[in-house]
Amino acid sequence: MAKLLTLLLVILLAIAFVAGYLLLSDKIVAGERKISEGQNQLEKGKLALDAGKANLEAGKQELSEGKKEYAQAYANKLLVLMDKVLNGGKGFEKGRDQIAEGDKQVAKGEKKLNAGEERLDAGKLAMQQGEDLLRLAKDARAVCELGAIFFGILSIVLGFLWRRPLARLFMKSDT
Repeated sequence: MAKLLTLLLVILLAIAFVAGYLLLSDKIVAGERKISEGQNQLEKGKLALDAGKANLEAGKQELSEGKKEYAQAYANKLLVLMDKVLNGGKGFEKGRDQIAEGDKQVAKGEKKLNAGEERLDAGKLAMQQGEDLLRLAKDARAVCELGAIFFGILSIVLGFLWRRPLARLFMKSDT
């Protein structure tokens, strides 16, 4: 009876390792698909971040030029006087408002850029963690494969070696 229970246990272990292998194979395929999608998203994010950096630099350059022009115009006392006389000082006031708005937009762009860099870094970290988990799953699948082979062969060998005692056990139970 102990040989029968041992053989059943070995067969169940072989089946469990096969089931583990199949389950891990499905998870690995899904994980590889997610990593591929994540890699594509990271590439798109990197391109968007690079474009954002370029736009921010262009905005900073434009703001810098606008500030220089304003400073040069404001340094010209004749222009300041003409603006006060003809526009009531509204021209320079509008220029100051535009510069202030430009500063706000540049600051907002820098915040967005920093947030984008943080998200990109978090995405890279998540990708690395996913790749590590996938590597572990592949190792576990290899262990399951070896376990299934080992216990499958062991069950065949034990079944062959113990065929007579097992046959007697079943023959006795039939009578």
